[in-house]
Amino acid sequence: MNTGNTLWLWVIAIALLGLAPTNAQQQHENLEGFMTGIRANAIKGAVPFQRRDGFYDLEPGLKLERDDLLKSNPDSYYELLLQPGNYLRVGPDTELQILNDQLEKMKLKLNQGSISFEIVNKENPGGSNTVEAYELVRVITPDAEVFVNGPGIFRINARADGRTELIVRKGEAVINGTRVRKNERAVSSSKGVAEIDPRSEDGFDVWSRERADALVRTNKSLKENAPWAKREKRGLETSVDLPENEQRSTNPFVVSAKPGAVNFVEDGVEFSRPEKDWEQLTEKSELETGDKVRTDEHSFVELMLFPDLHFRIGEASEVVFEQLSNDSISVKVLRGSAILDVARFDRKQVPQITLASSTDAAVIAERGNYRIDTDAITIRDGKVIFNDRSVGSCRRISTGTVSDCDKKRTDNFDFWSRHRGEGQIYNGTATVAMVTYLTRLRQMRFKNTGFWFQNSGELHYTFVPFTSLMFRSPYGGSYSTVLSPETNVNLFDKPDAKRGVQFPQNQSPVTLPRP
Repeated sequence: MNTGNTLWLWVIAIALLGLAPTNAQQQHENLEGFMTGIRANAIKGAVPFQRRDGFYDLEPGLKLERDDLLKSNPDSYYELLLQPGNYLRVGPDTELQILNDQLEKMKLKLNQGSISFEIVNKENPGGSNTVEAYELVRVITPDAEVFVNGPGIFRINARADGRTELIVRKGEAVINGTRVRKNERAVSSSKGVAEIDPRSEDGFDVWSRERADALVRTNKSLKENAPWAKREKRGLETSVDLPENEQRSTNPFVVSAKPGAVNFVEDGVEFSRPEKDWEQLTEKSELETGDKVRTDEHSFVELMLFPDLHFRIGEASEVVFEQLSNDSISVKVLRGSAILDVARFDRKQVPQITLASSTDAAVIAERGNYRIDTDAITIRDGKVIFNDRSVGSCRRISTGTVSDCDKKRTDNFDFWSRHRGEGQIYNGTATVAMVTYLTRLRQMRFKNTGFWFQNSGELHYTFVPFTSLMFRSPYGGSYSTVLSPETNVNLFDKPDAKRGVQFPQNQSPVTLPRP
């Protein structure tokens, strides 16, 4: 088998466990399903795609990989499955590339044509204020970058005139630092937003809406004919196990003893030591005094200087750590931008932290949020010591002059930093850093949302929630068939974990022909 041309389809093994106490009385059944990766679902017409040196036709169920390049024909549409409950639909004559398929780093490149996201919404019963933290999906176009990180319907057009158009029918998204809300549109070359007529649809919009309706109907049809529904009628229960390979590669709650631990990093981030060449920065890299870190035009990185102190570096940026130890930290922005978020600050436990632009330097004096650009240091919240004087919130230091700052978030880096988490929050028992709180929420949401399921005889997958009856399509209709209202979500590393919905190591290969 040519493994380079093989697509792997993860299989969920669903074992419906009987109530009897002995293992001999347990009953098991395997069903087709998955939770991670990007896979093709519905396809109308021909959609060729390129993987490395090979050219193939897209087929339902195939798993896409990094750098796959898809080009739909002028009369074709297709649908991709993202995180469970979230869909990406692609219009005719569209060229799309998968840059990253990881859950927390999903990034796509739209060279031309149109795509549309449907991000499922979970209603809060009784109007509660429960926070839902979504993963970010980034779309790179020839002249823009679009952020989608919440429920709704979002269309992105990479137009023939070289401009990018973002249309939001429900929810809100960001294009080049501009927030676009429900029934609004924005174009990359223009400032501000304009209203749209929500009744205006083209053929691609209609097909997307029809697919959304069909998927909700498919989910409802499972209420009677799903294997677990039949077992449930006989009084059997279901449990869910998530193995470690479905989790994130790093644990954000493990704190490094050394300052500068890599908390989040994307492809395109490099570091170098004096007199040494640049090399890729990874979660395992250990930074030292004198190291430089640089990002390419579409990459971000987050470092943990100390617990609850997170240093983020923007796109197309470079910084140097003039000091990086438990005794002193000094970082200078050589080009681009960086943000230091200080959720908690104790002068007795944290060493002196100095931030520098090309012309100025300031020392952190309390918790807050600080942005460093090549030409300025902005204190959005907090306080610094500059030239032996105290400078407080919403002030800007540039070439020795202190002035008022602009409170508005102005670019995608600002929005990405806020998505990661800024400041602190009381979680009901303690005050914690927002980045820690949001990371935990996103992990819980992933484990508690649901999975993609394909019933016997069906060509396409649909979304099945694990336990909640509150998931709704933004087009209308609810995913009312769930695996089990009383499902227990366990991890394989727990010795007493029940074996319910499982994601085993065995794989079912779908093989592409040799190019």
